[in-house]
Amino acid sequence: MYFNHGRAGTGKSALIDHYKAKSFAQEFTSTQRPVLVTRISAKRDLDNTLVQMLYDLDLFGASQYRRLGFGPNLEQKLVDALKLTKTELIIINEFQKILEYKSEQERQAIGNLLKYISEEAQVPIAFVGTPLAAQICEDPQWASRLIRRRRLKHFCFKDINERRYYLSYLKGLASRMPVEFPPDLASPPFAIPLFAATRGENRYIKTLLQEALILALQEKNNTVSLAHLSAAYTSLVSEGVNVFELPFEQLKLIEIETTLCSNSDMKTLDQAATGTQHTKPMNLNDILSVK
Repeated sequence: MYFNHGRAGTGKSALIDHYKAKSFAQEFTSTQRPVLVTRISAKRDLDNTLVQMLYDLDLFGASQYRRLGFGPNLEQKLVDALKLTKTELIIINEFQKILEYKSEQERQAIGNLLKYISEEAQVPIAFVGTPLAAQICEDPQWASRLIRRRRLKHFCFKDINERRYYLSYLKGLASRMPVEFPPDLASPPFAIPLFAATRGENRYIKTLLQEALILALQEKNNTVSLAHLSAAYTSLVSEGVNVFELPFEQLKLIEIETTLCSNSDMKTLDQAATGTQHTKPMNLNDILSVK
């Protein structure tokens, strides 16, 4: 079993998409579905989620469950479908949504049914979601099964080791850009204002770089320049100062400390969520002086 959690914007869905594309690159028969990537239904209850899983298996007749209702033995129908499609892994995205506003007994019932499906079909489950999804680990029977756990975090610039990881990530993104000369995103002129613009949030880093890349390709340039990033920032952020036009000594870096999260005993929305919290603005010289 596998548990992957992280706050909004840390790249959980991107990681799923990458794994899915890699898995589906192999050739299989029309009825095989080695990896089932599914999500919690919009109604956020277990029966509708099981119907969603049947629908995502893309079997003939699966859509009837949406139109005609659940019917008896829905979990057994799903087990049989998983065996028929030779599914080897189930990935449930946004798993926290089915746990929100649920009592301890309700969460335990959800865990019990998923355990039954996993054991009967002999298919492991990977849970992906925000830190609230970690409530599944509070159940002893799941805690012993979820051996592999990974936490995705926002990037950090203040810590030297975390900064190296951020720069390495930028190098990887640059190498995948479809231009003749990939930009040196890990160099200070790119990396520092990019962090100032995005506060180290992966989702915004990719969005900003994507916009800059589109501008470069439209102009038929062979690389992505700081001018493209500056123009992309202006198009995305209409107010305030353009950080790509400021000298380093005027840049203020802010890191994300915590983002939207929930507590396990929440009963109302006020109890459920706490908003994003950031560090105080930091001067670049102060950050770089930290050993």
